Amino acid sequence: MSELGPERASAASLARLLARLDAGEAVFNGWLHLPGGVSAEVMGHAGYDALTVDLQHGLIGDGGLVSSLQAIAATPAAALVRVPWLHPPDLMRALDAGAAGVICPMIDTPQQAAALVSACRYAPMGSRSFGPTRAKLAHGDDYTDTADARTLVFAMIETKAALGNLEAILDTPGLSGVYVGPADLSLSLTGHASLDFRTGEVAAAVARIADQARARQLIPGIFTQGGDLARAALALGYRFVTAGSDFALLSTAARTVLNDLRGVAAPPINPLTDTPSY
Repeated sequence: MSELGPERASAASLARLLARLDAGEAVFNGWLHLPGGVSAEVMGHAGYDALTVDLQHGLIGDGGLVSSLQAIAATPAAALVRVPWLHPPDLMRALDAGAAGVICPMIDTPQQAAALVSACRYAPMGSRSFGPTRAKLAHGDDYTDTADARTLVFAMIETKAALGNLEAILDTPGLSGVYVGPADLSLSLTGHASLDFRTGEVAAAVARIADQARARQLIPGIFTQGGDLARAALALGYRFVTAGSDFALLSTAARTVLNDLRGVAAPPINPLTDTPSY
C-alpha cells in the first residue's frame, strides 16, 4: 500500500489519471470480472492507469464492490465501476463507495444520457443524493466540493439507436465521454457479436464515435482484449482504452503455459470466448 494511506492514494491516482486525460494523453484501463480483490491488486500493480469493476457481466456483485475498490486503492490505479444499467441508485452507490467514475451501459438517447449525468452530479447540475460514505475517505475532506469536477461519467454507445442519436448524446452537459462496447455494437449493426471492430460497418461507426467525441473535447473510450485491437483503437484516437480483463488474461496465460508444456500449438484467440463478457 502507498505510504500516503489508502484514502490519499486514491485521490492521487485519480489526480494522475485526470491530468493525463486533460493533457490529451491515452490511458490504459483494466477490466475486473473476478471477485475477491486479489486480481484487482495484481492488475493494479501491473501498471494499468485505471481499473473498472464490472457489476454488469462480472462475477463481483454489489457485496464485493467495496472490497474491490479497497484492493484497487492499494495500487497506483484509479477505480471506476461499470454499473448494471441506467439505475440511479446503482450509480450513486458506486460513487458513494469511492469510485472515481462510472461507465453506464446501453445509453441510446440524449434523455438517458441526461438522466445518467443527473444521477452522478450534485445539485444544481444534477440530482445525486448527498451521502459520500466512503468517497470522502477515499478522495479527501473536500470531496463534496470537487466531486462534480473530478467524477468521470461515461455513457456506453453500443446500439444502432445510440449511433442515430450520437451527436445529441455527446452534447449532453456534464458528460465526460463515451465508451464503446464493440460486441453489442456489432450485434446491433450486423447481427453478429464480435470484439473485432476493424472492418465494415462497425469500423466506420467506431471511427465516427471517436471523431465526434474528440471534436467536443470529450473522452472516447472502448473495450478491447489488448494487443492489436488496442493499438487499432489508439490509432483511431481513443484515449480511454481497456486492454484486457482479469478473467481473459488468466485464461490465456494458463492455456499458453499448458500448450507449451504439451507441445501443442496454441489456437488463435477467439475474441468472444476468450473474453467472456465486457
